[in-house]
Amino acid sequence: MPITPPSLFTTGLQGVQQSHALLARSSERLATGLRINRGADDPAGLIASEHLGGQMSSISAKINAMGRTNMELSIQEGTLSAASYGVRDLSGLVVQGANAGGLTDTESAAITTTASGIVQSIGTLTNASGNPIMGDISIERQIGTDPGTGDPIYETVTLNDLPSLIASDPESAQALVDEASGVVASRQAEIGAEQRSNESMQRAMEEEFINVARAQSSIRDTDYAKEASESVRASILGKASILVLQIGQQQSERVLDLLA
Repeated sequence: MPITPPSLFTTGLQGVQQSHALLARSSERLATGLRINRGADDPAGLIASEHLGGQMSSISAKINAMGRTNMELSIQEGTLSAASYGVRDLSGLVVQGANAGGLTDTESAAITTTASGIVQSIGTLTNASGNPIMGDISIERQIGTDPGTGDPIYETVTLNDLPSLIASDPESAQALVDEASGVVASRQAEIGAEQRSNESMQRAMEEEFINVARAQSSIRDTDYAKEASESVRASILGKASILVLQIGQQQSERVLDLLA
């Protein structure tokens, strides 16, 4: 049985329908900026895109958490800097207090009061920032000798004891100040190293986020140049199909005229 070729009218109608479908798809992609607007557009691409989107959300959450950590570390570093200035002031007060012979009782009391205020300020600042260091600042000083064994007897003193030691034991007071300076500097160094490590990790995660976003964009986003070209092609197809419809209609009219 011979195969009857489609009529020009049918061919033109199919071309118009195809043109409308292509134009609608290109218009939607150009309007939304997305190549995949529904699962039917590219099922496999949609699954891959959603997986990459999940990765981006996870990376973004990690970046935000690390940003908060770095902010907290910056606050701690700031309070330690303030504590460092306080320790320097204490060192100056210890030097002044060591010259007990040249000070009046009023001057000695003023030094003790000032030192107490600085020590309290250091404790309040560092505790509030979540970086308490007062418990790490202590020394042992010899306060006597065991009468029976002759062994030295030691007493542990902390920075809170500093004000009372300035006049009575300036040597121990200075040792406490030196210990405090070392503790503050050590903690500042630890925070600095942690900040540098976190910043390096954050930059790496930001780069990873960009790469994943690019991968998702290559799958899901519209290629504007390509879609603009497809839109032009669909428009040309539509015009050509309408012309074919017109020719098919004219042929049908001629056939009818002949039959008549």
